[in-house]
Amino acid sequence: MTTAPLTDRRFLRRSAPPAPERVASGQFRPSASHPIPPLRSVADFVALPSTRRYVTVKGKFLIALGGAALWLLLAVIVSLAFLGSLAEVVSWPAAVLMAIFVVYVPAYLTAFSCIGIVLDDPPALEIVHPTTPVTVVVRSDRQPKDVVVCLAYLAAQDYDGPLSVLLVDHASTDDTVAEACRAARQLELDLKVVVERRDGRAHAYNTGLACVDTPVFVTLDAGTFLHPSAVRLLVARLMSSPSDTAAVAGHAFVRNARQGTFAEYEATDYALAVNAAQRLHGLFQGALVAEGACGVFRTDAVRAVNGWPPVVGEDVVLTWRFLERGWRVFHEPLAVAFSTEPISTRSLGRRRARAAVGLVDAIREAGVRSLRFPFSRFLTVVDVAAPLLDLCFAVCWLPAVVLAALGHAGLVGWYLLFVLPLSLATSAIVRRNHNEVMDEIGLKPHRSPAALLASLLTFHAVQAPLSIWSYALELADASNSTR
Repeated sequence: MTTAPLTDRRFLRRSAPPAPERVASGQFRPSASHPIPPLRSVADFVALPSTRRYVTVKGKFLIALGGAALWLLLAVIVSLAFLGSLAEVVSWPAAVLMAIFVVYVPAYLTAFSCIGIVLDDPPALEIVHPTTPVTVVVRSDRQPKDVVVCLAYLAAQDYDGPLSVLLVDHASTDDTVAEACRAARQLELDLKVVVERRDGRAHAYNTGLACVDTPVFVTLDAGTFLHPSAVRLLVARLMSSPSDTAAVAGHAFVRNARQGTFAEYEATDYALAVNAAQRLHGLFQGALVAEGACGVFRTDAVRAVNGWPPVVGEDVVLTWRFLERGWRVFHEPLAVAFSTEPISTRSLGRRRARAAVGLVDAIREAGVRSLRFPFSRFLTVVDVAAPLLDLCFAVCWLPAVVLAALGHAGLVGWYLLFVLPLSLATSAIVRRNHNEVMDEIGLKPHRSPAALLASLLTFHAVQAPLSIWSYALELADASNSTR
């Protein structure tokens, strides 16, 4: 079935921006300048059980740790044969430190991530067409056009159960509420409106939470448009997961608010990097799994942890509180949400910094040991240490490049041998899975040789220095918000 909610209603056609150029049929361009192509519902056969033997999460964690340790051991053995020549130039202590932060730590963490993503194989859905009543909480802030289009996509959902919409309006002074009510009447949507005058996503969602009267609810911003099967697959994954599952995060397809072809490549690679992190954290129950464009939550679980805290990285802290209680949070790759953000080369660094600040706030409350799962604690330590590791890498990487220019290419060579290939492999695996999702929902990727250049900008050697500056800005924002 093909669903095109933006083409069969006149008032919605006025809200949709025209495409600046013709694109191939079904081709998805990750830019706000291009409309989203017609979408089809996800077929039921995607939920058929896999014939592969299922490995427990603990088993996958041990495999990833063991594989990363073996890769680190190989890197150490190879580098020790040539470390003496580097020590003659910079001294032994400096050579060892540079090898640790430029090669050993990145090689270990990259290998762990690559193996974990390879092992990520969610079990089949046991419930394909759930009928549990659902409330969709939409946060809006002076976005009448986005609200109308968002409601159109909600009206096109193939969900079999009762679905209502709760619009949380940030005290807008334009015609956002009036346009939303008019659209809801024409779309025959069950819409309620509440007003929240305080700034921040946390206050908006908590206000919506207080008005939710269904067992589960979905959150999204007005500028996020859901695939026709998104609500169904989110709730299906939640209902098919263990009873202690508190939330399921969707899969964000990011459209860049900035213009230009290169901006589209930046948006694609940003979305791939975020999806890779969500998949890894969804597998090993890390706190960053629900940091996305949309998600479904059990109402009683969110109320039990007092909702979203009004801090930087509120979604990270909320997930942390779930994990503290031994509740699980998963990721559903086929529950696609189209979000629009201003993406640049620094966006990944800002995301890493925001996550680190949120985790630090969570740790201050109870400490890392409060997490029930050992793999959750491992990922938390890695994510909190990320800014420090990025700083150490940047400090050591610059002299390593200078030494390479002077003829001592050992460190750069080891990095190219033990870190870059796994980064490329991880990127290729995530991109393949991303393209498979696009195929399931009837979309085609936009391909270009220039996209390779944009993908290189997401690698660790580029993003580490950028994340340091982003982390400093996030700390400044966090300190200002607490004054």
